Formats: sequence, C-alpha cells, structure tokens
Amino acid sequence: MNAKLPYAMPAWTPSRELDMSEFDNIRELLEMLMSEHTPAKHKIKMKTSFGWEPAMNVFETDGEFVVIVDIAGMAPKEIAVFTDGNILRISGVRKDLIEAGKKQFHALEIQVGPFQRLIGVPVPVDKDSITTRYANGLLEIRLRKRGDQPGKRRVEVE
Repeated sequence: MNAKLPYAMPAWTPSRELDMSEFDNIRELLEMLMSEHTPAKHKIKMKTSFGWEPAMNVFETDGEFVVIVDIAGMAPKEIAVFTDGNILRISGVRKDLIEAGKKQFHALEIQVGPFQRLIGVPVPVDKDSITTRYANGLLEIRLRKRGDQPGKRRVEVE
C-alpha cells in the first residue's frame, strides 16, 4: 500500500541543528505559571541559555541568599561564577566521563557538555562577600545580604 500524505514531511538530517527556542519559550511559560503558585518571599528568575541544566536548590536565610548546584564530576577550575548587578551566572563544561572505545551501554543518563544557569537575585547582596565551596559534587554559593552594589565580578571557585 502506497498512501500519499496530504503534506510534505521534511527529511530529518542528523547534522541539522535543532531550534531550541520553542522549547525555551515553553519552559519559560511553565516557569511563569508555576511561580504564580509557588509560596516565596521573592520571585526568583532562573534561565538557561544552552546545554544541559544542572539541578539547583535556591533559598534565602535572614542574612544570606544561597545557591546549591549539583555538578558532580568537575574540577573547581572548570566552573565559572560571575555576578553582574543582580544576576548570578554559573557556567562550565562537564567533560565526557567515558573513555573512547567500543562499549555496550545499558544506561547513559549523565549529561555532559556546556551548561549555564542565570539566577536573578531578588535581594541586594554584598558582591565582595560572595563565597563558594565545591565538595562532593555540590557547588555552594553564599551571597551575604546588603545594600545594592551593581557591577560585574568574577568569583573564584574553591
């Protein structure tokens, strides 16, 4: 049976780049809808621009704004943390953990490659007192609350 389709189906080619903008738009819409029903003192805007998204916990105490990022398998020098005004940017590249060669995979779930997370910090923080700690695959970033200090700064990961 040779049935004709009422429309022309474009051929899929593996080399063609995917347009992820539609997925980003859907994700942003879902984030907006979910944030309307999330009990939070301040709304926190989180956005990615490429690659995979490491899981994060973001919370606030009386004196600090804290971000914990799950990025196991990386060295501190492979992670970049920047502040720019009220935006905290965390980025890096997780290298493939699997050696080259023929393998028969049963599961392949660990994401590799570039990542970036942008977090809108909803409270004024002291940009000079930002501390980081990377241990057991978790990056912890602590920003002490304070008066507004806009400007760019790179924070070294320890």
